[in-house]
Amino acid sequence: MSKNKWGYLRETKEKAIRDGLDPDTGLHRTGLEEYLAVIFPDTSDWIHDKSIKEINGLKCNYRPDYRSESLKLIVEFDGIFHYKNPKYFYEDPMKTRLFESGGYKVVRIPFFVQLTNQAVSELFGINVKEPLFDPTIPSMGIKGENTPAFMCPYGLKKMAEDMLRVPSQMIVNLEALNQYAQNSLEDSILSGYQILKEEIDKLTYKDISK
Repeated sequence: MSKNKWGYLRETKEKAIRDGLDPDTGLHRTGLEEYLAVIFPDTSDWIHDKSIKEINGLKCNYRPDYRSESLKLIVEFDGIFHYKNPKYFYEDPMKTRLFESGGYKVVRIPFFVQLTNQAVSELFGINVKEPLFDPTIPSMGIKGENTPAFMCPYGLKKMAEDMLRVPSQMIVNLEALNQYAQNSLEDSILSGYQILKEEIDKLTYKDISK
């Protein structure tokens, strides 16, 4: 168990407290607003779960998870259902394009990405001096049913794409999934390691062959 004060990411501090300690690692959870406070220490105008009301003169009822007008930044926490329910695979990109058309930068944080110092640098381009989430702790586990095996086909492809955006988190999670896969045939299937690795390899090969 890590002694780091930073825990598994949740959308809000309230949800982090509600979820309590992780039964496998004993690690607590931390609300996204607490991470944003240390990533952007001079920003105090975060708005949570409120509609923008209007973009480019048109009514907009979408409610970003976190929005800062001073930074023109929207931060979305994509929970596990964004990888299990196909409706999100067209809704999320549509919302991102709409927000960007209004001049916002949009950062989407997948549920399997923890905000380590390296991940924060990869996602936000900011180097935080304070040690954040322990980079040696993976996000996925068979007991939590949050491995690639439990995602829908489109979600698996999206997971591979999103992992490549945050290479440091991809490495630690792939290593953990591979460890599960060595235990037994059941664990190998439930880890989803092989199917995720194949999707990542496809994308990597595509980039190389361009």
